[in-house]
Amino acid sequence: MRLGPRKFTLPGLVVLMGTLALLLASCGTTTTTSGAPKAKDQVLHMTWNSGGGAQDIPTLDPSQAQDSASIPLVDLIFDGLITLDKNLKPEMWGADKVDVSSDGMTYTFHVRSGQEFSNGKAVKASDYAWAMNRALDPCVASPVAGYLAGTVKDGGTFNGETCDNGKHKAATGQTSPVIDSLVGTSIIADDSASTLKVILGAPAGYFLDVMTYSTSFALDQSIVTGANLGADGKWLDSLATGSTGQGGSGMFYVSKWNHTGDLILKPNPNWWGVKAGKAPTLTEIDFKIFENGDTLYNSYQAGTQYDYSDGIPAAQIAAAKGQPDYYEYPALTFFSVSMNWKFPPFDNLDARQALCLAINRDTIVQSVFKGNATPSWHIVPKGMPGYNTSLQGIEGAPTAGDAAKAKAHWDKYLASVNNKVPAIHYAYNPSSSTATLYAQALQGMWNAALPGSNVQLETRDWKGSLKLRNAKQLPFYRDGWGADYPDPQDFLTLLFDTNAPYNLYNASIPAADKLMEAADQISDQSQQADRMSKYNQAEQMLVDNVATCPVYQSTGHYRVRTWVKGDFVQTAQGQFPLDAWATAYIAQH
Repeated sequence: MRLGPRKFTLPGLVVLMGTLALLLASCGTTTTTSGAPKAKDQVLHMTWNSGGGAQDIPTLDPSQAQDSASIPLVDLIFDGLITLDKNLKPEMWGADKVDVSSDGMTYTFHVRSGQEFSNGKAVKASDYAWAMNRALDPCVASPVAGYLAGTVKDGGTFNGETCDNGKHKAATGQTSPVIDSLVGTSIIADDSASTLKVILGAPAGYFLDVMTYSTSFALDQSIVTGANLGADGKWLDSLATGSTGQGGSGMFYVSKWNHTGDLILKPNPNWWGVKAGKAPTLTEIDFKIFENGDTLYNSYQAGTQYDYSDGIPAAQIAAAKGQPDYYEYPALTFFSVSMNWKFPPFDNLDARQALCLAINRDTIVQSVFKGNATPSWHIVPKGMPGYNTSLQGIEGAPTAGDAAKAKAHWDKYLASVNNKVPAIHYAYNPSSSTATLYAQALQGMWNAALPGSNVQLETRDWKGSLKLRNAKQLPFYRDGWGADYPDPQDFLTLLFDTNAPYNLYNASIPAADKLMEAADQISDQSQQADRMSKYNQAEQMLVDNVATCPVYQSTGHYRVRTWVKGDFVQTAQGQFPLDAWATAYIAQH
């Protein structure tokens, strides 16, 4: 997922991988970790960081959620067939069984009986099929369609078509007939048998992980109104309609959303988990949405109004560590400086390498993040399957960078353009003082090491940055990615394959494409070593060619009051798994 200003945390990280069909966890009754008596008031008050620019979250549309402010909320309101448990293992959720064909090309999901939307309307296999097809439909222009487009048969072709007033037209170079829908061909729903069959274009051992993303969550199509299948998002304001809301079949429903700082969720009385013994104890979750991380944390510290702090400013982490409500862990993330290859000077390899080599990651981590991060050249973070212990920086440079090599590459670039350097503007989101200090530190390193670079800073709010990045129109900016699921494909092919929809950098390294695509199709567990080797080789090529410029792997931080009990801890994705919400309660205090 695209990372905003939130921090990602977990007291203990366990990542287990293997044959996904064998790793599916059962969906039985969960247990709490404490027998503390429950308080009469079970309203949980959460601070939430919007990412800057407004006291609102970017979206609650499952086909549009792409950032760490939106995704955890969408997960609570809309149910998928599969979710990830606290160890990031696939867990049965809206489906109670899945069959995989011997060739690994067809997945048949048995939709759990008794599912209902919050207004009591039955959830059918066709609701999942419609939602998946909607996410792929070019008229919706989903920024996260790539999760399905890269796996579902003909998904890439369908998603790549153009949309003209709601009608599909063939994309440039498309030789196959225009596809108006994949329902009935690649995505087949049988409501009478309560099954959803998904046919892949090629084997993908990570496909069950892909199905945990919101592009596969059930939607009540009758309320998704508006042009282009509700792409404008206006239908979202109807989620809070009625006494139990509508549109979602998740654990909670939207009770209030005023777009000015308040989002209230309440338990969905018609959720299937109620009968399965997973009914949440919490009677309400009040999200107070802040546009500035410093203001958010100060509000948490000011009293006991809030039960959870969504991140901690770097300057205050040392003091927070001594508190009993403090949690941290090395997150499955990488943060980088990204350069769009279509804009000069980033279309030049020497310029990209110079800018990347000029960054002293060690200094950044110590001076800006106060040691609460790990300087890194890695795209696939430590703790993930496929982490490459042998990966090297550009030309073997250490995490401190190499100012001399940076200048040498810059001099070559200057010679190639006759010393005519275009204006360079580095965009960042000033959602906290830490974000600003980070941008200023980078600017100082570039301008000191690279004569004539004259890098200027440009502030952009989170929602505006997402819009420009999705259009591939943001030239030079702070970037970050967190694990959607524990597989290298999520960090490599999904982001950097030349034709990947999420390749917002316009990067193109054909040799790396070949390795990544070959690795993606290996599902046999006896060949996993070869699969990871291919990913490792591709990652080194991406680093050397500066598909992006990794700077650090974050350490996540959050605080949650000691009276919040249950298994209420965040996963390596930086969010609370659905099982955690089912067990959470507020103890007497």
